Amino acid sequence: MHKTLISAAGLSAALVAASATLPAQATGGHAAAPRQAAFHVVAQGLHGPRGVTFAHGDLYVAEAGQGGDGACIAGGEGPSCFGRTGSVTRVHHGHQRRVLKRLASLSNQGTHDAPIGPSDLRVAGRHTIVLTMGLGGAPKERRQLPKVGQRQLGHLLAFDARTGRAVSLADLARHERKANPVNEPNSDPTGLVGTGRGRFVVTDSGGNDVVSTRMRAVRTIAAIHNRMGTSPLTGPDPVPYESVPTDVVKGPDGAFYVSELTGFPFIPGAARVWRIVPGHTPTVWASGLTNVTSLAFAGQRLYAVQIADQGLADAGGPIGSLRRVFPDVSGKASRPIASGLFAPYGVAIHRGAAYVSTGAVASTGGTVIKVPLG
Repeated sequence: MHKTLISAAGLSAALVAASATLPAQATGGHAAAPRQAAFHVVAQGLHGPRGVTFAHGDLYVAEAGQGGDGACIAGGEGPSCFGRTGSVTRVHHGHQRRVLKRLASLSNQGTHDAPIGPSDLRVAGRHTIVLTMGLGGAPKERRQLPKVGQRQLGHLLAFDARTGRAVSLADLARHERKANPVNEPNSDPTGLVGTGRGRFVVTDSGGNDVVSTRMRAVRTIAAIHNRMGTSPLTGPDPVPYESVPTDVVKGPDGAFYVSELTGFPFIPGAARVWRIVPGHTPTVWASGLTNVTSLAFAGQRLYAVQIADQGLADAGGPIGSLRRVFPDVSGKASRPIASGLFAPYGVAIHRGAAYVSTGAVASTGGTVIKVPLG
């Protein structure tokens, strides 16, 4: 098992590992409560919530779904099975409603945990929702899925929220199959940022790269390569592990900042934040983090979500935090803002508060919480 996980690409294997250690609090569809009291739940009953964003004062949440009992493909650590259970929820004046439904989704066979599907989102105009759609496997595996799965998973899609009609802005899995800058072909589109004029920058957590896309053309702007490290899980000898980029945001300086999960053995403190300027060599902006899934700037301050503070292989399950991140030149690493969160994943900043999705690895019981930043 260890050897397979070491070589497994993408976020999907990490989510499978996390779902295998779901804590008792997660059973029955309830997320573990944070240790801090300074928060409140603004959305609940979500299915594998991932990225969050604000548009026109409303909160939008990408829900990876529950997969299903349909056709299965080879996933992160076993069969990953198809269903049309992905969705997008909007919270408007305290009322939540799914504005997109029946989107493609994959999940662990039998348990429906560790869902893969809608991952991150942006709202363009009044009615267009742009979504990254995960895959969590080799691009060739899509051929085993129903047509809707082939047309959605591994793509960057633009949905009309009024009709549900989808248009592919880019087939990111196909780009990975052709370009494949790191390891074996594997694609899992995750983080997303728009840069204007129809251009988007996306992290592919399966391909371990960052890509830019416009008018269906895709190019790789950075590849994050494997490293070597040691862990009690693998013995005293160094083993290779993957970097796994998970989210991308545009900083106040105009550069792109990319979070890093790190693959098995999920070494605590090994994750970094990269600063990327297209055409230049990526540089490490911050280090000393653990299994980071999402980033958000509030002015000059950068915040990050760690899905598992002790690493995704920890027997206690994926208990993570929201943290303020400091650049390496400051001599600091990070400071917790809210900890004890069950499988937190996405973060958005709005009017002095952070909105964090939790329960990302479970098929039910996900939430979004509001954490004042003071």
